[in-house]
Amino acid sequence: MTGNEVDPAKQSAMDEVDETLAREDNILVEDETEPKSLYEWDQVKDETDTLFADADLYPQTVKMEFAADEASMTIDLSWVLKNGTSEEEAEEYAAMMVKQFNDIVAVQSTELENSSDSSFGTLWNQFALNVKVGTEDGKWLVDKSYKAGGKIDLAMPEAESQDGPEDVAEDVPKKEVKEPKATKEAK
Repeated sequence: MTGNEVDPAKQSAMDEVDETLAREDNILVEDETEPKSLYEWDQVKDETDTLFADADLYPQTVKMEFAADEASMTIDLSWVLKNGTSEEEAEEYAAMMVKQFNDIVAVQSTELENSSDSSFGTLWNQFALNVKVGTEDGKWLVDKSYKAGGKIDLAMPEAESQDGPEDVAEDVPKKEVKEPKATKEAK
């Protein structure tokens, strides 16, 4: 053998041992080991920070916070409002917060439904909910917990009652009163 030649038996053994994959071939293995989150909670935080701080929409607002724990499948929502907020207002703010939070997360999944006049949305079928609404002085006016899939008994805000949009719809048929005039002209 000369100095540049490799023993064929050793070359064969070296070929079998070297099983290192190129990085592009190894990406799936790396991705599988990273924990996956159900939702983009940073995006949810950005949207909730903006929405619930809007004093034009929520004049009593001071600070809204949430914590999402996917290990226990629980979401904690808390909203601090200005001192002087009534229990009734706090209950309405709680209902709005639960609905709005659901809708913010629902944007990320086709499996979740938005809230409606009669529903808080379907995020709460998946996650247990702890909701607190209080005032700056530390008094909690609403402090309730619900199991995932449980009935949420927060009062729906009056603005979303069935009176509003349906009254407008009832006015529409009244415009058809002009039809008999056309019939009289035809005679």
